[in-house]
Amino acid sequence: MDKQSIEALKIKLQQGSLLPASLLKELDSASYLAYRDRADFDTEWIGAYQKLERDRLTEAEQAQITEWSRLAFTQVMQGGGDSDLAAYISDDIDMICTASILEVEDQFIDRLIEDYSAERLPV
Repeated sequence: MDKQSIEALKIKLQQGSLLPASLLKELDSASYLAYRDRADFDTEWIGAYQKLERDRLTEAEQAQITEWSRLAFTQVMQGGGDSDLAAYISDDIDMICTASILEVEDQFIDRLIEDYSAERLPV
């Protein structure tokens, strides 16, 4: 897991620039969400999520992750995305930040980091 990329993502979150508004406005959200719900992507996402031992997080860490997740949700909504898309992206950011804090290594999470770092949605 590339700590530098994660820190860059956190800065983008704080600056309100996680994803370009043009990407969100031009996106066919229904098709993208249907893609995310397909078995292969969903299975990988759930597998990565299950590696996270969230009970190891301190209250302060949990609060910070919640804040990053909230920022992602708000930015997607303000950029023209719908609430379902915002929830998916928010959950991705939650997983990325949790994995970072817990130092969990996972190829799927690394792909999420790579995609968001390049200002694109995970596929």
